[in-house]
Amino acid sequence: MASPTSAFSTLKPFCVGLSQAALTPGSGPQLLTTHLEKLHTTITHLTNNLNPKLADYVFFPLSHCLKLSQRLPSHSLELCLQIIALLLQHGWRDTIEPQLAAQLIILCTLMASPNPTGFAFTESTAELQTAAFSCLHHVFAAASRNAGVKATLTAEQQFPQLGQTITTLLEGLLDGVALGTQTAALTALRELVEGVLGRDLSATFLPGMVGKLTKVLTPTTQRRRNHGVLSGCLQLLGALLRKTLTADNGGEGEGVVTAHWKETAAKQLKPALESVMRLRDHAREDVREALGRVCLILLKECHESLGNCSQLALETLLTLPTAEDSPSRMQLEVLLRADASLSGLLQNTVCDWLQSLPTVMQSADEQAKVRKMGQVRTTYNLLANSGVDITVIDRMLAGKLRDSVVITLQAPAAGAKKDILQVMSPSVQPLDLTILHALKGTMEFGQPLVRYRGQENIMTTIEGFAQLISDSASSSSAFSADLARSLRYSGDEEQVATFWLLLTATQRALQRKEAGSVDDFLNFDDSQQHVTSYGDHLEELYAFALSVLNASSGVVDTNSQLQSLALRTLALRAQVSGTAFRGELIDALYPVLQLLATNDPGLQSDTLTTLNILADACGYPSVKELIVENVDYLTNAVALKLNNYDLDPAVPGVIVMMVRLAGPTLIPYLEDVVESIFGVLEGWHLEEGAEGVVEGMFGVLSVVVGEGVKAKELGGGTRRIQNLHETWQAISIGGLAEVLKQRKVEEEDVERAQSDGETAPQRSWKGVDDDDEVAADDEPAEEEEALTQENLDEEPPPPAPKTYALLVKITDLTQHFLPSASASLRTSLLSLIGTTVPALARHENSFLPIINTLWPEIISRLDDREIHVQAAALSIVAVLCEEAGDFMRGRVVALWTELESMYARVAKEMISSSVGGRQVVKKQDRLDTMGSNALISAASHESLDHALKRLQRSPDEHTDTGTRLQWEALVGCLTAVVRYVPLPPYLFDEALEMLGPVLQKAEVRAALEASNGNSDAVWLAMVRRGMVEDQAVPVLPGWMGEKGWTFAACPLTVVG
Repeated sequence: MASPTSAFSTLKPFCVGLSQAALTPGSGPQLLTTHLEKLHTTITHLTNNLNPKLADYVFFPLSHCLKLSQRLPSHSLELCLQIIALLLQHGWRDTIEPQLAAQLIILCTLMASPNPTGFAFTESTAELQTAAFSCLHHVFAAASRNAGVKATLTAEQQFPQLGQTITTLLEGLLDGVALGTQTAALTALRELVEGVLGRDLSATFLPGMVGKLTKVLTPTTQRRRNHGVLSGCLQLLGALLRKTLTADNGGEGEGVVTAHWKETAAKQLKPALESVMRLRDHAREDVREALGRVCLILLKECHESLGNCSQLALETLLTLPTAEDSPSRMQLEVLLRADASLSGLLQNTVCDWLQSLPTVMQSADEQAKVRKMGQVRTTYNLLANSGVDITVIDRMLAGKLRDSVVITLQAPAAGAKKDILQVMSPSVQPLDLTILHALKGTMEFGQPLVRYRGQENIMTTIEGFAQLISDSASSSSAFSADLARSLRYSGDEEQVATFWLLLTATQRALQRKEAGSVDDFLNFDDSQQHVTSYGDHLEELYAFALSVLNASSGVVDTNSQLQSLALRTLALRAQVSGTAFRGELIDALYPVLQLLATNDPGLQSDTLTTLNILADACGYPSVKELIVENVDYLTNAVALKLNNYDLDPAVPGVIVMMVRLAGPTLIPYLEDVVESIFGVLEGWHLEEGAEGVVEGMFGVLSVVVGEGVKAKELGGGTRRIQNLHETWQAISIGGLAEVLKQRKVEEEDVERAQSDGETAPQRSWKGVDDDDEVAADDEPAEEEEALTQENLDEEPPPPAPKTYALLVKITDLTQHFLPSASASLRTSLLSLIGTTVPALARHENSFLPIINTLWPEIISRLDDREIHVQAAALSIVAVLCEEAGDFMRGRVVALWTELESMYARVAKEMISSSVGGRQVVKKQDRLDTMGSNALISAASHESLDHALKRLQRSPDEHTDTGTRLQWEALVGCLTAVVRYVPLPPYLFDEALEMLGPVLQKAEVRAALEASNGNSDAVWLAMVRRGMVEDQAVPVLPGWMGEKGWTFAACPLTVVG
């Protein structure tokens, strides 16, 4: 850091050069400007070494330049003012001569004017104005620290110049082009008002200054003010008000500020302040905070002088969107406790706002609604914390908040899109198991009353307000009591609003009790009474909720919002009571479950959440255990609802959801329910128009069966019926020789017997051709006798579980409804049977009699007039063959003729329904009627192959969906038959012929090549159809080759 001496040595050449240039006649402005720039640069680096003497030394050449100001450009004068400002700030500081200060004020005022006179230019530049205002700021700062300078500047003879300077500063603030100009003018004005002007001078210039500041602070669309300028102007306005209109700034009646002057000023300032208060909605927080400080000055320091503005300042302070812990908000709380008049004023403000609240809520501006509700909440919170009695306001709040909720529920925004939220939850259809699992464990409710996105913000704000009211032990009793009185006597949306507000307040109060806040310990008596009051309200809400849920049974148009609130009430009651709530499940559990059957996805989601909360509160591990442990209550309730004369339409959905939630564990307890369901079916299935009821009941049984077959206890028993017939195996050459030898021995025995005499016949004489038919007729009896004998030899299996018995019962009773007139019902019943058969097959002793019972009804459906019913029946036949195996041999043989007939018919329809197939069918009609024993002709085989290939390649070209469905079911049935049932060889050959067109399918080929099949025959059939690409001739044994034996060349040709 250089010393003043070295600084002087540094500055001297520049000062001398500037003096010489200024005093030399003929020196041009450019030379002076160059010297000024060098001096400015140098002095900027030596500001820390300046003192008053150095400042005087540097000012000497500057004074010569200022004398030449009439012919200097604006940039030269700007440099002069910048240097003087540095001298004032770092050199003279508070030792400037009064006369020099006065002269500098005059000079800066002239140069800062928009159109200065006496200079080489007619219009001032923004840079020159900024430099002039900055210089004025430093002059006023020096004067504020020097009493002599201050006295000189505020002397009576200086009033005109002071007024002109203030006017120039205000014009620069109002009309300055550059932001720097406005900021410099504002800074100079604040220094003048706060440091130089006294009370009387400030009062003298107050009207003009407030008028200009109002123009700056009033929001307009023509010009946007910088937030820093706005904040500074608000601080300047607050300083003016504090200096002129506070009660402790000198006695009244002396000087300018008199009682009359204050009265006049109050009247004139109110319109101006009303315009300024419009800044409360400004986006910048610093502007809002500055406005809040002005309001606090009006309330705290100018309360007596500007009493007519107190209401305006209070409302503005309350409507400012500032944080709860902001300085202005905290100071207001202190004022309210200290000044009772302000508390009364605040109560009047709240009452006025509450009266206008319904009108605001009817507007289309959602932001305005939220903002007004937030303002009322803030004001109420201030009153509650101030300790005043607000019972009247609590009663008003109960009514106005209820009206606000009703308006919100009744009138969604006009023209708004139908963007119903579905309550921000996924749809839960009655049989949607995936969603049920996804929502298991959910413990949080959504907003129950929000149906439109526009409602979300305002409803959240009202909810927070109700919770705030309940937090106050001294003020919420009137609010909750008024709501509780009107709960049962209101209706529609008003009842919903009352229910929701009371539930919200009650829940918050009980949560506050559980949390144990500090205020509760400090006010133990009040908080205890407070909690007791809300405990009573909870009991009232619980009783009302049960009545709502019980009334919902069978009522289609019940208000879903009311039901949703009732569910939340039950959940809250369970959380408060804990495991003691188990005794209430007798009355509460079924009404909750019945809402799972509703079509409202939001209500279903709330119901699942309620069940999760009930299970958790009562100590059950999950909803599954909750239902199973209370199954007695539930089945009794369901049985009462399953009444033929007053059938509750919600019952099927309740049973379905019970089963879905509890799973297979619940099935053994549903025996009485199943009996009741079949009782209903017996009474309703013949009634006209009752198809929906019957199908709904069987839908329930399908769900019961679907869960029942998953039971782990069904895993016991014999899974597969053992083979009763030896499986066909290809014979070897040695085996063939042994057979021939055995046959020769038998022939010799026969000849010997004939020579001894003929024995009596063992059966009636018939033709030789009848032998096969007799054998076929005897097979079922022989099979059943074999099964009976085998079962007698084995040890009896363990008894079947209850679930198995229930499945047997459902399957047995279901068959009686297969002749129903409804095709969809017949299909669903066959599907139900198909679901139970694999599970029933695990216990052979019970399963085989079931087959005897079901078989006639199932095969009768093969002649059904609906194709999809026929397809379902074929699927059941396939399942029975898979599960019963050998036991089905006789039945399949008896059914074979019908299967052949169906195959021929379906194959012809497949060819006909494919594009281009009708011509082939017409051409083959004559061939099919010529008495051929083949199922379909060779040409038709080719057409069928062509149709299947076309179907596989382009499914859209196959127009008959029913025929395609029937073909696929028939192929599946034949595949299951040949895989699991040992057929006679001639039937196997026919099956192979029927399945020939689909031999390329791996599952079909595997079935035909299985233990009951013949792989060689399959290979030969594939060769005939050209399905074998590699047709290499097998190698014969050596001795056959030596004799010249060979295989026939491929492809083979069929003779005859």
